[in-house]
Amino acid sequence: MGWNEGSVHRRRRIGPWPDNRRLAQVARARKTYIATSLVEREGTAIYNTAVLIDRDGRLVGKYRKVNLPYDEFEDGITPGSEYPVFQTDFGKVGMMICWDSQFPDAARALALQGAEIILMPIWDGTAPLTLARAIENQVFLVTSAYGDPSVILDPQGKQVAIATEQGTAAIATIDLNRRYESHLGVMRERIVRELHPEIPVKRPGFVQ
Repeated sequence: MGWNEGSVHRRRRIGPWPDNRRLAQVARARKTYIATSLVEREGTAIYNTAVLIDRDGRLVGKYRKVNLPYDEFEDGITPGSEYPVFQTDFGKVGMMICWDSQFPDAARALALQGAEIILMPIWDGTAPLTLARAIENQVFLVTSAYGDPSVILDPQGKQVAIATEQGTAAIATIDLNRRYESHLGVMRERIVRELHPEIPVKRPGFVQ
């Protein structure tokens, strides 16, 4: 179960994780995982944070949004500094939030750590980008959107399920062991094996 990034702006929840007891209650009652974003304060810093809650209502982990648009900087949001991956009872999960999809390194960092599914609460306007991130990293990508449809994408970028109206859900059974492009070999292994960090990627004439 996922809630979109709009929930951040509507609830404006400020505080450490235990404040969100209602989310834990829903997870326990429905025996489901929940991923949603919220506003988190730690000391003087405020983060746009995605949390993952397990079937027993316990916090599996959280991800603080790394790539911030200008309006979040202006609102005083602090960027996160890492892309964590979490082990669940159904596979390895990573999380991104909305604007993160603009940058290929976010999804790639999760895939290189073994993420099989990326959960992403979003506002809107990221459909072509989420499609690309699913394909280039050979992961399932699940979005929960406010202004766009919420979708489940497979590693080929195909829509497995879609919810186009508020209050509806995209539901699907997925096979994490299926080889989606058999003639190409195991693409998830190739992504790691054929990565070439030794080749510099710099704009000509640009001095870092």
